[in-house]
Amino acid sequence: MMIQRVPTGIPKFDELIEGGFPNNSMILLVGYPGAGKTTFSAQFLYNGAVKNRAKGVYVCFAETKDTFLRNALRFGWDFERLEQEGRIAILDLSVTRETGLQKNLDLIMETMTSLNASRLVIDSFTAISMGLKESIDVRVMVHLLYKFLKKANCISILIVDQPWGTFSMGEGISEFLADGIIYLETYFDENDMLCRRLKILKMRGTNHTKLPYPYDIDANGFSIIKIKPSKLKVKEHKQMVKSKKTKTLGKKL
Repeated sequence: MMIQRVPTGIPKFDELIEGGFPNNSMILLVGYPGAGKTTFSAQFLYNGAVKNRAKGVYVCFAETKDTFLRNALRFGWDFERLEQEGRIAILDLSVTRETGLQKNLDLIMETMTSLNASRLVIDSFTAISMGLKESIDVRVMVHLLYKFLKKANCISILIVDQPWGTFSMGEGISEFLADGIIYLETYFDENDMLCRRLKILKMRGTNHTKLPYPYDIDANGFSIIKIKPSKLKVKEHKQMVKSKKTKTLGKKL
């Protein structure tokens, strides 16, 4: 059976995942602060509404709705207009404890249903988890959310904030339930230049790229900087040779 795919519209990204996200999938988008998680997710939602007539819901936990709208306009994405036209819904929710969390989840579900949305972004899933005291509560919430999203037949992106200096996803069970995991990595090169690269760690039912790809965020939004795999391999080979020479020299000394 052919897997139906949903294009993201993000330049050169869909090529890395056989044309788009598998339909009805839950994607974890993981990265450090400033990696472009919100930009990637907003672009996915905006492209869906404008190019594919796909209605979407953006849930703001990490920042206010006003901040989100203002930052999106920098890329030319007028979410306020789309919301007025009934193509997008933006929820401005606060991080709460267990009782308030259930109300938030109910509101998200009601909005998805009433809008008949096929795309959802939760920014961020990490912020929701902060309202729960026990790890078991987080696991229960993940299961409930996962079941709802599957029934809603939508593509969902759950943003996961990664603290500086760690590689932990932070939620444990969510990595195993997720249909896809995209890792946005930021680092400084030998010239202290800020660099960004994308890695696809998981994408069910997809022969996705196994190589990291650099990406950029400019006036048009998020885009992959396409480098031929051969060049990546040559670069990695040179780094391996250099590393081996350094180790050999160290042993001689």
